[in-house]
Amino acid sequence: MDHSIANLGPTIRRHRQAAGMNVKELAQETGYSGAYISQVESGATLPSLSALSTIAVAVGADITQFFPVTAGPKVRVTRAGDVNKLRMSPNAAEEYTILSSHGPGTSLTALIHRAYPSDQPPVKFRNVGERFALVLSGAVRFTFSGEVQDLGVGDSAHFASQTPYSMEITSNGPAEILWFVSPAIV
Repeated sequence: MDHSIANLGPTIRRHRQAAGMNVKELAQETGYSGAYISQVESGATLPSLSALSTIAVAVGADITQFFPVTAGPKVRVTRAGDVNKLRMSPNAAEEYTILSSHGPGTSLTALIHRAYPSDQPPVKFRNVGERFALVLSGAVRFTFSGEVQDLGVGDSAHFASQTPYSMEITSNGPAEILWFVSPAIV
């Protein structure tokens, strides 16, 4: 199953307005530019899953409110070759393979994030909870409050995601990262 999330902009705008924030205030709270927030809200661009999580925290929403609610099985077995992918748009360069159950009562999300090198500066994230990342292929540079950590295959990082961080792919090709995220995001 391949899921595509589109039309997030109006939902984000409703949550921002419900929080009593204007675009400038949301930009300051998230560290993104006002232009980026406006592009997201208008649907001109779609945020990554981490950026969406940062925005959700800033407007006081649970990130799961941005996704269709479907209760998954209490025990989920993912077999090699099973495809349960999430893309923020149909042609997005990044994709996430969802490994864990989701829905009410789920406390963590396990997923594989496939990301490609970019010429754009890395985006800073700040989320609720904690993250564990294991590099499965490629190379990744994490920056935690100015401290740079280069990770290769088999390296991992476990961190409280309230601390601002950024991630960039430093390998020539895509990188795959196994993530465990708490609280659950999908």
